[in-house]
Amino acid sequence: MQDGLLISKLRVEHQKTIKEMARYLNIGVSPYKRYEAGLKPMRLQELNALSNYFQISLNTLLGLSHNMKECGSFDIDYKYLRFSLRYVRRMQRITQKELAKDLHVSPPTVARYERHPELLKVDYLLKFAKRFSVSVDYICGKTLKKEVL
Repeated sequence: MQDGLLISKLRVEHQKTIKEMARYLNIGVSPYKRYEAGLKPMRLQELNALSNYFQISLNTLLGLSHNMKECGSFDIDYKYLRFSLRYVRRMQRITQKELAKDLHVSPPTVARYERHPELLKVDYLLKFAKRFSVSVDYICGKTLKKEVL
């Protein structure tokens, strides 16, 4: 799940209100507050919007990295994400069934996310990145540098 404290800190540093950030993400104030409190996981589209807004990596927003260096703004390419999810799994010679067991999800969930990455839950993506020790930014195509976690 996203690092709510970091998101809150960045919002304050950029002198933005909760209402302004909620409006930027096109969500209500209440869901945004839950995101900052760490009570509700963000959707990938919202996480990427914050990554672009604050110009920091998805890895940093997810607490996988403490590197606060700036990174560029990119929209997530879901065709690339679909390819990447399959590629990373297959390179490790892991079946969907084995991955499902490792990540404590059902095999149809793994198949669904590989076919329709726009439905991907951030928690799943986080577990996937940790399982294969690979950067979320790399999986999502925000960088071509295959960082190892």
